[in-house]
Amino acid sequence: MERLMPGSPALTHDLIRLREPIRLTADEPVPSWVEPVLKRTPWVVVRRGHIRDRMTPVGVRGLTRSQRFAAFVEFAETVERLSPEDLTTSRCVIERNPKGRAPALAALTRVAPILACRGCRWGPGGSVGFEIATAATTARLSSDLDLILRQDRRLEPSDAIALLDALAEAAAPVRIDVMLETPCGGVALADLAAAPRHVLVRTPDGARLSADPWMEGVS
Repeated sequence: MERLMPGSPALTHDLIRLREPIRLTADEPVPSWVEPVLKRTPWVVVRRGHIRDRMTPVGVRGLTRSQRFAAFVEFAETVERLSPEDLTTSRCVIERNPKGRAPALAALTRVAPILACRGCRWGPGGSVGFEIATAATTARLSSDLDLILRQDRRLEPSDAIALLDALAEAAAPVRIDVMLETPCGGVALADLAAAPRHVLVRTPDGARLSADPWMEGVS
């Protein structure tokens, strides 16, 4: 777990613990469910967006899939941060498979060796990552296994297909959702494996199409 210094940058998908759970800035009224959720589990997820006025764009997870809220938190309110990569370093997380745990959490132990062999920076996101980081029960029986891969080098469609097939086989019957974080933004591994002329890239300014998300610009 990393203790942040004021102004330390956070990356999309990072999880941050708040100093004051209800000190949020938002462009719309804060739903009533947000305060009790953050008082119980004072963690938010860094969402894709731009820092503004020394505030980080974050998302609040509620108790249901429909409860998601976009907000901003001041740098000074961030006490600790965990990246998806940090969540793979705990031996108890990767190696233990407690009876009764959600299938997606158990699937993580099966895909870990595949990704470790690639030598890439990766980690769990979504409900699985949130549960590992906070100890709050968020992964359900039907939860997908969301994976984040920091992919600085170009991944060819043929390699994307091979990786997707290997992960899907290891995770089965759990469905996997893999997001590649490229220099230009987030690209779904499944989209890249389909080898389209342009892939959808998720950027801080919204989704855009790109012929090559590893190039400097997105067109």
